[in-house]
Amino acid sequence: MGYSANARIWESIQARERTRRYEFPLVSALNAQRLGEVTGASVCMSREMEVEYVELDLNLYSLDAGIETARLILETAGAPAGSEFRVRRDSGEQVIRFGRQEGMAIYLDGVNLPDEIYDTCTCDGLAALISGELASVGGEIRGSWVGRSETSIYLYSPDAEQMFAAIEPILAVYPLCRNARVVIRHGNPDLNPRTVKLPGNPGFDASRMIFRGGRHGTG
Repeated sequence: MGYSANARIWESIQARERTRRYEFPLVSALNAQRLGEVTGASVCMSREMEVEYVELDLNLYSLDAGIETARLILETAGAPAGSEFRVRRDSGEQVIRFGRQEGMAIYLDGVNLPDEIYDTCTCDGLAALISGELASVGGEIRGSWVGRSETSIYLYSPDAEQMFAAIEPILAVYPLCRNARVVIRHGNPDLNPRTVKLPGNPGFDASRMIFRGGRHGTG
């Protein structure tokens, strides 16, 4: 016998990475301390088949100690702010928030830009350009998603606004970012995310500097 709970992690994460980042460490910690087990996993997807959040089903032998251990493990693994434990008690369901990292999603226009841009710019090239700025604010790229008309890149750091400020100068001039939208505090809608629409054409010709300098990448 135990206590039923689940951990809702507001991250657009694929199954293999979810298992590596969250499930394995949580299973190991709960088993080692004899506090419970992970009994299943599920995913909620949007109409565009983008992952909105994932849930891990828990059977906890000690409710309070199990939740605290799960919180520490998942936050150490990078769980985003706005994630939630949903605990079934005799008095009803209790929601306990956890998570420290803030998400940001860059949605690149995958259909409306000139062919030259798609031929010469890539998501990998953009990732290479912004990696240094991300590192300076404790940020990282965790994954991507390809939809019918957009391709996303998911970024996480302790402060999404600071992360956006660090990479915005590059996003403003990199050709593949034309018409893109950036969702700051991407994830749980209770975090009041805001969306920034990038211009279709930069106001100056700095993008040529990226091409001429060979920094854009083709991989």
